[in-house]
Parts: sequence; structure tokens; C-alpha cells
Amino acid sequence: MFADLRMGAGEPGGGPPPATGLFDACFDQWAMGMVTRGFAPVAWGHSWTVQGVVIEPAFASRVQQMADQHRANLQLGHAHNLLEAERFEDAAKIFEGLGMWKEAGEARRHAKRNVVTQVQVDVNGLIDQVRRGGLTTTYACPACHSPIQIGGNTDVRSLTHCQYCGSVIQSTDLVDFLTRVVGYR
Repeated sequence: MFADLRMGAGEPGGGPPPATGLFDACFDQWAMGMVTRGFAPVAWGHSWTVQGVVIEPAFASRVQQMADQHRANLQLGHAHNLLEAERFEDAAKIFEGLGMWKEAGEARRHAKRNVVTQVQVDVNGLIDQVRRGGLTTTYACPACHSPIQIGGNTDVRSLTHCQYCGSVIQSTDLVDFLTRVVGYR
């Protein structure tokens, strides 16, 4: 169908037929189908071809614009997926490539945001539960793996540093350990 229209079938002088709304819509639908399947116009002598169909240069530029827009839409979708995956720098690079400078800056600023979560846990209360339960447990120092005994008479201040290597014991690690011992997790 397109080859006949391209060649100006039935036109005096062999010129291309006037573009009509129906032809434009039909051509655009066909071209977008080609573009979404990964085909773009390729030079072929003085004409252009899309997946073996010869088209005029004016139509080739139209298909190329569709292909460029489709590629940009795919990249934009990928950038949004990267933002969801918190890969902010990768998303920013795609935005830059699309000329979307504001969005690139926003992605980079988002990467710099620090989220601080404060959790208050009563370590004394956990040790009190160990005491009331008549339990004694052994916590391994994360640095030197030395055994640190925790029982009913353990003072919380003695659990801030390892008595063997002197390294700081993270309170969050200790709380996780004690909550497992007393049965919260």
C-alpha cells in the first residue's frame, strides 16, 4: 500500500499524493509498529527503507523522529526504575543524556540525603529480664570474638567496650542479641 502511494500512483506527473489525515494516521500506526519492534529508517540509495519497505525521505525523517522519541521514552522509563532501585547516579546520567538537567540534579540531591533513625531501647531492662529469667548468656565480641558473659549482675557500662581487645561494642548489635535471648525475636 505504501509503495503505491510513495510512487504517486494515479497522479499526473508522478508526484507524491497529497497527505490526507487517514493516510497520516495509517502511516504513523505502521511506523510506530516498526519503531517499537526496533526498526528505524536506513538509507538505501536516494531513498530510505524501513524493514524492506521503501519510503520517501520526508517520511523517513518522520519515522526517525518517532524512533528517537520512542528511545527517549524507554530511557526515561529506565531512569525512573533506577530511581525506584535507589541507583540515583545511574538515573542522573540518563537524565543528563536526555537533556533533563533539573531531574539529574534532583536525583543527585536525593542520593545525598541521609536518613537518621533513632531507636531507644532500654538495655538495662533487657538485662533485668535476663536476671529475672535466671539466664546467663555469652556474647561474642564482633572484633576479637572473645566471650563476654552477660548475666543478672552484669552492669551496662561494662558492655560498652570489649574487656579483651577494648573495641567499642555497638549498642544496636547488643540489643539485637539480647532481644533474641529474652525471646522477643
